[in-house]
Amino acid sequence: MRLLRLFSGALVLGALGWSGWWYALAHGQESALDHWFANRSRAGWQAEHDGVALTGFPFRLTREIGGIQLADPKTGWAWAAPWFRIDSETFKPNRFDVTWPDRQSVAVPGERAEVASTSMTASLELRPERALGLVRAAADMAGLDVRSQAGWTARAGTLDAEVAERVNDPGYDIRFRAEKVLLPKPVLKRIDPLGLVSAEVERLNLDGSAVFAAPLDRYTIEDGRLALRQARIRRADLQWGEMRLQVKGDIDIDRKGYPMGDLDVTAVHWREIIALAKRSGAIGHDMAGTLTTALEVVAMLGGDRDKLDATFSFRDGQVWLGPIPLGSAPRLAPPEG
Repeated sequence: MRLLRLFSGALVLGALGWSGWWYALAHGQESALDHWFANRSRAGWQAEHDGVALTGFPFRLTREIGGIQLADPKTGWAWAAPWFRIDSETFKPNRFDVTWPDRQSVAVPGERAEVASTSMTASLELRPERALGLVRAAADMAGLDVRSQAGWTARAGTLDAEVAERVNDPGYDIRFRAEKVLLPKPVLKRIDPLGLVSAEVERLNLDGSAVFAAPLDRYTIEDGRLALRQARIRRADLQWGEMRLQVKGDIDIDRKGYPMGDLDVTAVHWREIIALAKRSGAIGHDMAGTLTTALEVVAMLGGDRDKLDATFSFRDGQVWLGPIPLGSAPRLAPPEG
């Protein structure tokens, strides 16, 4: 009987202790949210909400923020949503699951859009330390529909993205996938004024990794000094109508911020890809001409003039196709020093 009373007492004490931990954690995170909104208001933002509901006891902590209105007058950025939910486990408070509502609005300078989706979620895991180093961040969206007040529409069947710290190697694995992406008319008109390609991109995938000059943490974000040092593209592919593009390879970044290394490219209907890149401003007129001339020879030697297999080299701030210089390489990071 005495043993039973001791066991019951231990259970009661444990329950009281766990309850105290849950309410302390809930109060601390509620205070942190209030502090953040207050700081934004002092910085001149519109930062309002209708209140925070805390649920999930005993094993989860769910914060649902109602009636959010955020706007930064300096940048012209604004976001409004009827609610926004953040979930975490009480024994792992450094990992968060985030859920957006099926309707929200976003504004940037000169543009405002209504955003609808069938699903929009994200997860974030940070190191439990002052720097809050990134362990993993991921986002999943389905049935995305963006309608601008200016009259254009953009859609995506699915959008998935992930950045995760590598376990045995430096840097981060990066993955991105998008399917059935309908481009907005202003973008499509700019890159394809003659209407030669479909408005819908069937598939865009990226699987690779990146090493930065510093870990991805709060200090990197606050300083705004994200500098790429190495990148590996295990596979990147695009399917857009009859156009197909696959890229893989490794590059390093030199002290001036330019890439060094090789990228293997396979492209079907590659002339259309170059034309779109030129019209969008991704490459200049001179480079487009030089590139087309050089690749005509490569494609002819490959036996299929519509299909291309080539290796592009980057060195000394230039892009090369074998011994042929194609033009200046893009600067991918700020110069060191």
